[in-house]
Amino acid sequence: MSAIEQYLRDFKKTIPGDLQSEAVAEVHSHLEELTREWQRRGLSRPEAESRAVSQFGVPRHIGNQWRRAAGVVDWPDILLAALPILGITGLGWEFAGKFIPLPIYLLIFGLGAFVAWQRSWPTWWYAWLGWLFLALLVKPETHWAFFIIFPILVTLLAIDSWQHATLMTLPFTTYLAFATIIQRQQLVTTGWGPGNVYPGNIVWLETAFSILWIAVLAASLRAARPSRRGVYLLAGLIGTQLIYLGTVALMIMVAKTFPDYFITTLTTRSLLLHKLPLGLATVGLTLYPLFVWLAVRWIQRSKTWPGLPA
Repeated sequence: MSAIEQYLRDFKKTIPGDLQSEAVAEVHSHLEELTREWQRRGLSRPEAESRAVSQFGVPRHIGNQWRRAAGVVDWPDILLAALPILGITGLGWEFAGKFIPLPIYLLIFGLGAFVAWQRSWPTWWYAWLGWLFLALLVKPETHWAFFIIFPILVTLLAIDSWQHATLMTLPFTTYLAFATIIQRQQLVTTGWGPGNVYPGNIVWLETAFSILWIAVLAASLRAARPSRRGVYLLAGLIGTQLIYLGTVALMIMVAKTFPDYFITTLTTRSLLLHKLPLGLATVGLTLYPLFVWLAVRWIQRSKTWPGLPA
């Protein structure tokens, strides 16, 4: 086996299967070019190949660089991106999140955003930065800062990348869901055993939705191509938001069907006049960055149409 063949064999192991053909072809082209250059300097083919692979770099490092350039995200990165969701909802909040003072909360996620920025992985950085802005929203004394800074920042980000802006809005769609759409004690039991744990205790419902959020995030970030990532993300987020509303409607149905076991503070009127508008607001917030991005692209194209100044 030649030096180039061995190199490509090691390099191939670092690339996802659906990208291996393109990646190996590109690296092979570079190695052949380097080999020909060393041959022109008087080296034999085997010697030239050895020099070429040595000059090109370690296969694992080149594989990591290629994966980054191709938009491939590894599982450790996905876990780090999902940690905020696990930390502030469901079981994570019950066992850890509610005991963390706000300054420590800001410090943890601030350091996480800083590390992500240093690693040049903007998807992670925008997601964590969004959780920092959530702290401004939940503290009454900083409401004004949130409503001034956040809309402007999301709009500016959406002009360049609606996917990054959508990730930044993720904490607020989650917050709206658990703080206003699916609230504690909206559906309680009349005292029978299993019902005291679920669904009377909404911590389990929050945990289930948190896992759903993470599955959506993982599916979108693991998409091999960045162009596919946004489709996964947008479809998943809107889907989960519709599930929120479906869950609230299901609470009413369960309480009316089994009045001896469940009691609910929800009514059909509150669902239509309060919960449904909030649900539509979360969908609108999710779609807003995409609308901004499309509007900017439309304006840019319109400037190049005949009869308009370039």
